[in-house]
Amino acid sequence: MGRGYARIGYWRQFTILSQRTWRNLYRNPMLMLTHYAIAILLAVLSGFLFYGLTDDIPGFQNRLGLFFFLLALFGFSTLTSLTVFASERLLFVRERANGYYSPITYFLAKVAFDIIPLRIIPPIIMGSIVYPMTGLWPDMAHFLPFLLILVLFNLAAAAICLFIGIVCKDHGVANLIGSLVMLFSLLFAGLLLNHDAIPKAALWLQSLSIFHYGFESLIVNEVAMLTDRKSTRLNSSHRL
Repeated sequence: MGRGYARIGYWRQFTILSQRTWRNLYRNPMLMLTHYAIAILLAVLSGFLFYGLTDDIPGFQNRLGLFFFLLALFGFSTLTSLTVFASERLLFVRERANGYYSPITYFLAKVAFDIIPLRIIPPIIMGSIVYPMTGLWPDMAHFLPFLLILVLFNLAAAAICLFIGIVCKDHGVANLIGSLVMLFSLLFAGLLLNHDAIPKAALWLQSLSIFHYGFESLIVNEVAMLTDRKSTRLNSSHRL
């Protein structure tokens, strides 16, 4: 197929596929707008519920609850990525068989103009609203890592859902497997199940949990400075 015609370069393939992907997203903007609206609404609600976190035991518990809720929200919201490639599976197979473009340019175009608007902007919006309202550590050295952790976690969860959506042709099976993967990953985050209580034969499951890495990162980013501040106050009180 295509004999006698010069095949366009990879950059031109990426440009054309990106334009098509963006037009499809622009013609049906409800998914993108819903992600943004939910991010803003839940950010304000979370900021109201966790407003003014303190440095005592209840404040520490609320911090853990806030981090766990944010990760659970973004983790299960990425289930919408299951249908990113499934909806165009037949179209891709036909166009690829005709030699119109290479798989790598199609994948990069879908990621750049379909995944990034839905997986990078919403966590930045939500984190920018939640962080000052809840009273987390107020400096850029902790705020920027907080946003970075949310974005990287969202991208990792979306990548898992993309893989499941590509492997599973049936939408129902893909939704079931995606939900189970996120649920078991959430179980090993570190809040619901104590690390020392996990059987040794199942410890490897925690190393596969993206929720575990995200939850630990958010805790370390916030609690390390709280511990230092507590130690400083104790030393000052002893001196007095």
